[in-house]
Amino acid sequence: MGEKKYNFNVRPEMGKIDAFSGKVSEIVRRCMGNETGFRAGLIVIEACSNIVKHGQLTEEDLISVSLAIGENEVVITIEDTSREFNPLEVDDPNLENIELLQQGGMGIYLIKRFSKKAEYSYVDGRNILKITI
Repeated sequence: MGEKKYNFNVRPEMGKIDAFSGKVSEIVRRCMGNETGFRAGLIVIEACSNIVKHGQLTEEDLISVSLAIGENEVVITIEDTSREFNPLEVDDPNLENIELLQQGGMGIYLIKRFSKKAEYSYVDGRNILKITI
C-alpha cells in the first residue's frame, strides 16, 4: 500500500474545527483503525482549537491541515499564520491535582502523549506543527 495524502483548509471557527476533526478521524479510522482515528481527530481538534483561541486569526485566514497516511504511521501537519507559538514548549500540567487544571488545559499535553513524534517550526510567517502517530 502506498502513502495516501490529503490536504485541507479550514476556517478558524470552532464549529468548523469540530466538524473537520470528525472528518479527519473518520479518514484515518478507515485506513488505520479506531484508536489511530481517535488520536488523529483529538490531535486536530486540540491543535486547531488552540490556534482559534489564541492565534488572533481573522475569518479570512485559513488553517492548513495535511495528512500523510502510511502503512504504519500517520503524519499530521498543521499550519497557520498567527503569531509565532511553539506548543511543544508548554510545560506539562501537574496531574497530581487534577482539580486545579483549568478547563481545556490538557490539549497540548494530550497531543504530546498521543504522538510518536512531534516537531515545530516557524517558517516564512507560518507556524508548522508536524505530529506523527
